[in-house]
Amino acid sequence: MTDADAAAGTTAVTLVAGYLGAGKTTWLNAHLRKEGGADTLVLVNDFGTLNVDAELIEHQGERLLALSSGCLCCSLSDELGAQLSRLARWPQPPSTLIIETSGVARPGRIADLIRVARRYHLERTVTLVDLSTLSARLDDRRVGALVAEQIISATELAVNRESLLPPASRQAAWQRLRALALAPDARQATMTPLAAAAGPGGTPTQAFRPATAVSGAAPAPGSSPDWQRFRVKLPATLRRETLEALLAVHRDALVRAKGFVDCAGRRYVFQWSGGRPSWTPTAPGRGGPSQLTGIGFRGVALTQLIAALEALA
Repeated sequence: MTDADAAAGTTAVTLVAGYLGAGKTTWLNAHLRKEGGADTLVLVNDFGTLNVDAELIEHQGERLLALSSGCLCCSLSDELGAQLSRLARWPQPPSTLIIETSGVARPGRIADLIRVARRYHLERTVTLVDLSTLSARLDDRRVGALVAEQIISATELAVNRESLLPPASRQAAWQRLRALALAPDARQATMTPLAAAAGPGGTPTQAFRPATAVSGAAPAPGSSPDWQRFRVKLPATLRRETLEALLAVHRDALVRAKGFVDCAGRRYVFQWSGGRPSWTPTAPGRGGPSQLTGIGFRGVALTQLIAALEALA
């Protein structure tokens, strides 16, 4: 029996992976605008109990499900397995399932779960790569192995934010990315710019296809950092400068923060990634109370940041 025969009548699964802030939700929204149909189901997991990503995905209603355990990794196997079993019992299961993983997830573990699940087949693993922070992430002893594993596990790489780098740094980052994609234990992967991979009206343009990669090989698991997640309420009188300055002081401990924040009489989707803030105006009251969820490395510095954020209220 061929792979095509085995996949017939089963739900095709796309895993969307990538480190915290790499652009997974942006890729997913663009992909859904371009290719998402009524028979596509989206399963979203975020790193915190406030699932901001699910709120930001333009694919709502019964076709969007949020996993609640806060980290799509080995600890979530039971919940994900239960969801897959439940979906398979639907009178008309979806033909396509897209799983947006948490930025701290190891996609190889999730892929293994899908491969043994009945009525599903893994079609592809798309890993988003923030090229502007790639070298720093790979050199970070706390997360380097995780970032490399996410890249090695991919069958497609969508590259983001390369324009933020000067030419010399950009070339060096591309060389490191190609080296990972060509690693002996890497799966066969295509590599495309993010805009070409999923931009509205764009056509994927192959930038790189490793000819010597071994299809289906799994990377060796690395140790996980000692993550700590938090969630704090923020006052409606918050000033942008106050929040940005506070996060910047603790940027070595804080990896990612996001939420729905009231500031100067307006509501924003606030995101902090790679040491950069982003404020996007949104509808008043969206996402509930003004609040921020974040993840960082457990320790004194992160504890101090959480205490300072809580003191703002």
